[in-house]
Order: sequence, then C-alpha cells, then structure tokens
Amino acid sequence: MAARVWLTALCLSGLVLAGVALAGPGAPAAAPADAPAAAAPEAGGLDEKALAEIALEQSRLRDELAAAEARLGVLAEKLFGARLTVTYRGELDAPFQLARVELWLDGALTYAQDFQRPPSVQLLQLFDGHLPPGRHLLLVRVLARGPGEPEGAPPGYLAGSGLAVHLREGAVTRARFEAEQDGDPPDTDDLAGEAPEGSWDVDIEASFTTGR
Repeated sequence: MAARVWLTALCLSGLVLAGVALAGPGAPAAAPADAPAAAAPEAGGLDEKALAEIALEQSRLRDELAAAEARLGVLAEKLFGARLTVTYRGELDAPFQLARVELWLDGALTYAQDFQRPPSVQLLQLFDGHLPPGRHLLLVRVLARGPGEPEGAPPGYLAGSGLAVHLREGAVTRARFEAEQDGDPPDTDDLAGEAPEGSWDVDIEASFTTGR
C-alpha cells in the first residue's frame, strides 16, 4: 500500500514538473500599452496548445502508474503466498440512493467508488490481491442519500461492517459483504411539518471462506 502511495506521489510530482516546463521559468511579460489588439488571439492559441501538451503528459503518467501498479501486483504475488478477494453485493433501492462504497484494509482506504446515479446491479469487486499470511481487518462502509437531500451535500446515511480474516499460505480467502436495506426516510410533507421523523435500517452480513 505504501508503495502505491509513493508511486502516486511520484506521478503527481512528474505532472507538476511537466506543467512548469511547459509554462516556462517565469510569468509572461505584460504586453506594451500600444500593442495591437490582434496579439490576444495568438496568446489564447498558445495557452490551448500548452494545455493539450499537459493533458497528453498527464495521460502518459497515468499509463505509467497503471503499469507500475501491475508490476507491484506481480511482485506481491511472488512475495506473498496468500490471496484475498473481497466482494460486495447490495440491495439498496428507492427511496434511498447508493452514493459511495468503501473498503478499508488494515486501517487503510483500499477501494472507494462514488455513484452519481444508483447502479442497477450492486455487485462490486472491492479487492483481489496477495497479502502476507495471517490476520487482516476489513471494514466496508456504505453511504446513501435520502429523497430531497441537497445536490452536492455529503450523503446523510451511513452503514458499516467489519470482519477479521485469517489468510493461509498458498490458499485463497474469499470475503463477502451483503447489504439489505429497510427504512422510511422523511418525505417532503414530513420535512415541512414541525416534527419530521424517519428511519434507515441496513443489515450487512460479512463472511469469509478459505480454500485452494
């Protein structure tokens, strides 16, 4: 995990350096007061070209990061003989909307996906990789929005479930999280009244099996 963070930081640093190289060592000098008005479109064209080059450099760095992560996965497979897969299946539906799913592995955020629209099938592969044998802690967090929540506001509903898994050398451990929802959020009439009330009940069942 630390290696992935280090690789991400390295790529971001490269992107910043690329932007500095394209922009030049200093800010462009101001145009003279008597400069012709035709110079403005030319400057705009240069800006668009520089932005295009930065975008290409960003794409290249992103590809390099993906390749480095793939090499890191191969290295982890060679170093560690225990494999872990984590899946999530949810049944969160109207009037709630699934907004985000997270996986925390041994206290570090390993997976996160945001949803602008609720997915029709809530089946996600949260993790598939090799780890040192032994005990590891998993935490899945599910965030949802209720009806009428402001656009852009943080999701108002949160549920989570933790699970300790025990990995074995040369074996595959499969962890599963399954969420079922029930509840009655306040509707528009409730919110307009003096005593709104509501509920959200989510049951997340977590389990794991180990095999070859």
